[in-house]
Amino acid sequence: MAGISLIYNDVELSQWLDVTNVQRNVGTAHTNTMVKVGKSDGQLWQYMSRDAKTITVTGIITNANLANLRRELGAAIDTDEPQKLIIGDDTGVYYNAIYDGQPTLAEEWRAGTVSLSFIVPDGVAHSLTTTTATNGDGTDTISFNNNGSYKSYPVITATMSGDNGFLGLASSSGGYLEFGDAESPDKIYGTKSDRVLWWSYRSQPAGSSINTGCVTAYPYRLGDSKYPNAFDGSLKFGQGSSKEVATPAWASNSANVWHGPAIHGDIAANINGVRTGYFTFSNRVDFKPTKKGFGRVEFNLENNGQSGIAAILRDSGDKSASRNFDCVVGTLSSTVHSLKSYVIPASWKTFLEAKITRKGNTVTWQLAEINGKHSWHWSTTMAELGAMEITGVTIWPQKYSNAVDLDIELTDSKFVWQNETTVTDIPNLFADGDVVTIDTQSKKILVNGVEDRGLQEIGNHWDDFFLTPGNNTITVDGSSWATQPRVDIYYQEAYV
Repeated sequence: MAGISLIYNDVELSQWLDVTNVQRNVGTAHTNTMVKVGKSDGQLWQYMSRDAKTITVTGIITNANLANLRRELGAAIDTDEPQKLIIGDDTGVYYNAIYDGQPTLAEEWRAGTVSLSFIVPDGVAHSLTTTTATNGDGTDTISFNNNGSYKSYPVITATMSGDNGFLGLASSSGGYLEFGDAESPDKIYGTKSDRVLWWSYRSQPAGSSINTGCVTAYPYRLGDSKYPNAFDGSLKFGQGSSKEVATPAWASNSANVWHGPAIHGDIAANINGVRTGYFTFSNRVDFKPTKKGFGRVEFNLENNGQSGIAAILRDSGDKSASRNFDCVVGTLSSTVHSLKSYVIPASWKTFLEAKITRKGNTVTWQLAEINGKHSWHWSTTMAELGAMEITGVTIWPQKYSNAVDLDIELTDSKFVWQNETTVTDIPNLFADGDVVTIDTQSKKILVNGVEDRGLQEIGNHWDDFFLTPGNNTITVDGSSWATQPRVDIYYQEAYV
């Protein structure tokens, strides 16, 4: 077996180790549970369960400095959770494995023999290749063959072909998942949501204005009226590789105030003619902190010419690349105050979605990575917030005086009046083009790359939703009035 590669946690271990033997045994470890019944001969079999698998790799190391090699190899296998283990003679598969015990090194002059033991908790091998099945023709069933010898948990994406209030998926293994309301399609038609602002930044949005009619949650630097902050400069639209980003073109301003270009838009009343209903206000932005520069961007919901509710991303220090997310209400008292400030960990990505929602008297601020795993939300309930009229929006990227600025890229802004009839029966849950991603193993659902915890329905059969070896069928269901979405199923074959 000499010369085969050995990769663990994306590190080539065979750079130190010349593999001479690999012990994988056959299949998985089976544990059978038996019970003695009365005086009958033998025992009664109850059930079988698969146990963890152990893989032992033995090899020879040759190095003029074994002390350094011990440290390097030790660091390479030192992980806190299972990682991919790829053995070169086992083509196309990997094991989710974690190192167990402590390797012993039988040293000779500039050489030695070492044995590494890995535990595979699930006991199976997984294909390195992702296989796809789809209902590209828009049918409601997807039939395909899983060539593995063990069950696999798929990742499923559904791309909406129009508005849809419900998504249901059933697997031939007995699993069933549903998101939305399939029982009352008449309510969906009667309480349609209003998309009153839907801005892309490929060009200046229709009906918007720059630096005119704008509001801010912080009109003065440090609350001192001697230092009024300024709407100045301009926005450059159609920027970035996607040509759908707006970036600030800063004006020179040495007045020791916050300033920058702001964009304003009016919000029409909802379908019931009022401005106090349920809503969702979401903005996607790439906000990149730096050690020397500092800046911020405000996402203001306007209340009759002033900032009513706002979400603010800021890097307020010029000595560290730190980020905060502020939840602000600007009309409850004579001085604007932040109700909650969240320190964003450095591990978060910079491409974020800032969202504000209102249901009744409850307002929720949410921050989430785009196509990432991190999210945070906070809610507060006040009668004043439920009665507040929303009349417009102002989005304002800022820098301080002529100090070093930040890289701020606005991607899109959306305001939707949501259903006011009930809290749970929200019509048009999914819009045309929405991509819903369902990870059946981690039990997560994402809409357009952002996790939506509100869609985690109690009673879904997550644990039973898997692909069996051989033939599989997944059935797709939607609102009775909706066009069937395109559904793609991604899975990695697994082998005992």
